[in-house]
Amino acid sequence: MSRFPTLATLAVLATLTAATAQAAPAGFAFLEVPATARAAAMGGAYSAVADGVEASFWNPAGLAGVQGTQFSATHIESFEGLKHDQFALAGRMWGGSLAGSVRTMYSQPIEERDDLGNLVGSFGAHDLEFQAAYGRAFGARWRAGFGAQAVRERLASEAATTWSGSAGVTWDPAMLRGTRLALVATHLGPAANYVIDGQRGGDVALPMAVQAGASWNRSAGHGLDCGLALDTRFARGRQGVVALGGELRSTTGAALRLGWRANDDVANVSAGLGVRLGRANVDYAWVPSKLDLEDTHRFSFGLQF
Repeated sequence: MSRFPTLATLAVLATLTAATAQAAPAGFAFLEVPATARAAAMGGAYSAVADGVEASFWNPAGLAGVQGTQFSATHIESFEGLKHDQFALAGRMWGGSLAGSVRTMYSQPIEERDDLGNLVGSFGAHDLEFQAAYGRAFGARWRAGFGAQAVRERLASEAATTWSGSAGVTWDPAMLRGTRLALVATHLGPAANYVIDGQRGGDVALPMAVQAGASWNRSAGHGLDCGLALDTRFARGRQGVVALGGELRSTTGAALRLGWRANDDVANVSAGLGVRLGRANVDYAWVPSKLDLEDTHRFSFGLQF
């Protein structure tokens, strides 16, 4: 891959950072929940770590690491009865890898009352994202990818729908063995609008974000490998977040993970475990809330065909 297109892509993504920070607060908050248990356990420091099918949620360039066909599923138990599910399937195609994914957040039935406070029934709320993404390698050290998403938010009988795009790159510098650098921009697209009683409501903006990260992996001896990751994330209308994650992996397939986030409104620390059994892997993350809310528990399952 020639360096000019790659550097040009990096420059374009980097210029989005200032615009993202200055924009008004966004809607579609479910898109900002760190996807997959492994990533959540590492504090969301994952743009340079994501490799394989899980990269469809983080950095489509990481889809270049898909081997054969891969499947991933995640379930999150959150506060106030909110649940979050994520599914992705990826396989080799067109010289790279193509992935399809869906993620959704939904609530338990919510009481509906009239103007006098009388209970008249219940209603629900859910959010959906459908995505197609593609990533491939360009030479031994560069990878790039892009994705397109359809996003829908529904509350009772009203809904708002829009589309977005994402793009990312990774680079493995030859002079820094075991190091990977990444840059990704996500959910770039127009705002959505609710139409209530025939009236068009205000803009519901997408949580456009720019994330840059680095990962470092080395052998620790005695059948152990260790990995560190550092990310910075700037999302529309929010202060920048710094995430640091660590992972200790055993050749037996077990893994221990820790994460820390600065400037995050909801959580600062996280932890998790993982185990690989043949072609399957199971991951768990615990994310305690620093607000007066319940802690969240996240479970992921992956399978290699």
